[in-house]
Amino acid sequence: MLIVKRVKGFVRWQLLGGVTVLALLGTLISGCENLWEPEADAQSKPRQPQNRSIAVDAAEAGLGKLRQDIEYTGNTTPVREVSLRSQVEGQLQQLNVDVGDEVKLGQILARLDDDLLLSAVNQAKAQKAAQRSQVVSAQSEVNDARIKVEQARLELQQASADITRLEASLKASIEQARLEAQQTAADAARLRLLANQGAIPEQQAEQAETKAQQAQQSLLNQQASASQQISQAKTRAQTNAQILRSAQAQVAIEQQQVSAAQAEVDAQKALINQAKTRQSYAVLTSPVTGKVLQKSSELGNLVQPGTEILKLGDFSRVKIMVEVSELQLSKIKIGQKVPIKLDAFPQENFSGIVTRISPAADPTARLVPIEITLNNPDVKIGSGLLARVSFPEDEPTKIVVPETALQDESTVFIIKGENQQTRVEARSVVVGNKANGQVEILSGLSAGERYVARSSQPLKEGSPVRLSVLSPQK
Repeated sequence: MLIVKRVKGFVRWQLLGGVTVLALLGTLISGCENLWEPEADAQSKPRQPQNRSIAVDAAEAGLGKLRQDIEYTGNTTPVREVSLRSQVEGQLQQLNVDVGDEVKLGQILARLDDDLLLSAVNQAKAQKAAQRSQVVSAQSEVNDARIKVEQARLELQQASADITRLEASLKASIEQARLEAQQTAADAARLRLLANQGAIPEQQAEQAETKAQQAQQSLLNQQASASQQISQAKTRAQTNAQILRSAQAQVAIEQQQVSAAQAEVDAQKALINQAKTRQSYAVLTSPVTGKVLQKSSELGNLVQPGTEILKLGDFSRVKIMVEVSELQLSKIKIGQKVPIKLDAFPQENFSGIVTRISPAADPTARLVPIEITLNNPDVKIGSGLLARVSFPEDEPTKIVVPETALQDESTVFIIKGENQQTRVEARSVVVGNKANGQVEILSGLSAGERYVARSSQPLKEGSPVRLSVLSPQK
């Protein structure tokens, strides 16, 4: 019984499967009939002439070169990198910028603790004040010495005048005494003669002789006294001259002391300026206009002289270093303009200038480092970007098209019209050299004309075409 039931079940499933298959076949046949009906209708109607446009890739004729210039790669770097370092010891109290921030020339970027530096400045100023007081004191001594000099000069002048006056007075007195002595001597001689002649008494003659002797003695005494007075006056004058010289020497000594004190003041001024300069080192300002490339220290760190705090880059221009084969070196010169492409800006073309050619090549690879500089007015070119540099040998002078644009090796199809009226015009051209899938057009095609670079089907004169989305629009 169990076997019979299983057989009946199997037969039932087989029947159901067959019915299902038949239903599917019916549906397919019905669909095919619907497909065949339009075909049949189409065959029953007369054929209409077709004028479908042919899809083409258009291009604009332009000057070019068959062989592409060799392309060298390098990385962009700022035209100048500056390491901002501390010149004094101190704790980093302020750090106003971070990596990537823009900075301006003279902008304050960081500050160090300057308490010790300020103390050194104040101490130097105090020492200068004390030394300045010494200068004033020494100058006062000089003034006193000059007063003494002036007094000694006046006394010397007075002594000289006294000598002159004394000499004149004594000379007059001596002259008078000499005249008196001469007169009394003459009188005595005359009276002696008269007395010898008995004309006058002897006593009168003796009295005259005694008076003459007294006059002579008075002359001698006055001469001796005058000589002594003059000698004493000259001695006083010499003493005054010595005092004057001593006072002048003292003035010179005091002036030297003033000069020494002033020199110390000047030296202290230099120390103050040095201390102020060291204090100014506590404020770190930007030496360039650019961006922060690297931050090498943090707030609170104790920095020593020479410790790097920030690294800055001047991005007003950027440099690119490429290594060029020595075989290309003869084609490169300083100041040469070169085209540059940056992968970061694929839609833009840049131009740079060769600013440096290394005098030393790699002895193994035979490569020469070349430096190219390009302007970066918008500062959009950063550091480390991949740059592609080529050194064109000459300017293109011939029109170059892809070989796929040629038909029968000498025909190019020019695109005429717009939109639905776009058609092609066959034009014979003279071709030149071929290389790398490109061909030179010597004549027959002008720069700026649009031509068919590639076609999905063979073309002929007047064929209607439609431009692909890759084709440049007029």
